[in-house]
Amino acid sequence: MAKNPLNGIRAKRVVITLHSLADLDAVGAAIAVQRHLGKKALIALADKPTAAARRLLSYTGTGTVQFPALSRERGDFIIVLDSSSLRLLPQLSGITPDLAIDHHARTGGEIASKKLINDPAASSTCEMLYFMLKPQDRISCIALLLGMISDSANFSYATPRTFEAASGMLSGCGLSYSSLRMLSHSPESLSERMEALRSCQSVSAERIGEHIIALAMAKSHEAHIADSLVHLGADLAFVGCVSEEGRVSARMRESLRGKAGLERIMAEAGKVMNGSGSGHELAAGATGEKGSVRDALAVCKKLAEQDIMHSEKARIKKIEW
Repeated sequence: MAKNPLNGIRAKRVVITLHSLADLDAVGAAIAVQRHLGKKALIALADKPTAAARRLLSYTGTGTVQFPALSRERGDFIIVLDSSSLRLLPQLSGITPDLAIDHHARTGGEIASKKLINDPAASSTCEMLYFMLKPQDRISCIALLLGMISDSANFSYATPRTFEAASGMLSGCGLSYSSLRMLSHSPESLSERMEALRSCQSVSAERIGEHIIALAMAKSHEAHIADSLVHLGADLAFVGCVSEEGRVSARMRESLRGKAGLERIMAEAGKVMNGSGSGHELAAGATGEKGSVRDALAVCKKLAEQDIMHSEKARIKKIEW
């Protein structure tokens, strides 16, 4: 069980910061840490968090500031949660945080921190913090549990410790599980549905033995589209997106667990884009230069094929659409 690294902080002010486009796991973790530390702690965001994360901030009445606009003070203690990727932490350029707490596997290119607590076996940063903080207050339990539910994909990536943490937090939050799900649920927007349909034109797929790899390009919502491709039948889905930066989102069906190293594949995709990649065993992503997205997709496909063929010695068959 991890020790609580937050009890010994003596700084007058603690700045809690998160990765770009902070999700429920990052924001839920930040809320719990802020409540544990009290008035001396503030949450400083890199940019606008996701819709679900904004809803959690509103529900809990948690205020935030923007890190780029923050007037830093001498002696500030900086904590970064839920990421160590330089690409996802632009606000920390030239800054060494005092403490980083993260559950993503380290693949190289991470930001340096004076102290790091990293547990890739955890479903989420919120799961890690539950065992560190042992929260008793209702708001912290709600925030951590929502973050854990989200990052474990509704317990798809859960371990026995995940369910242990969920049981403890559910007892402390005073809400039913169905109520929590309603609180975290973010309905598909019109733009998500439209882009998912448009992206179908770019989908290609290959059969590797008894498994299917699907690739697509999208203008936005690449994670949602990768999820959709898996729901449609793909075992592995890689979706590229070109916007202000290049992104690749990957999703994998449970049947390929142990046969394809999604975290490693995304780390390599990030290198191709001169960026970085990380994630979970069944869901991961990479970011970098937008001009290299298609090259990164080709690398994803090749590495996935190699992994599957190595495990099954399968033959490649093209699927005609």
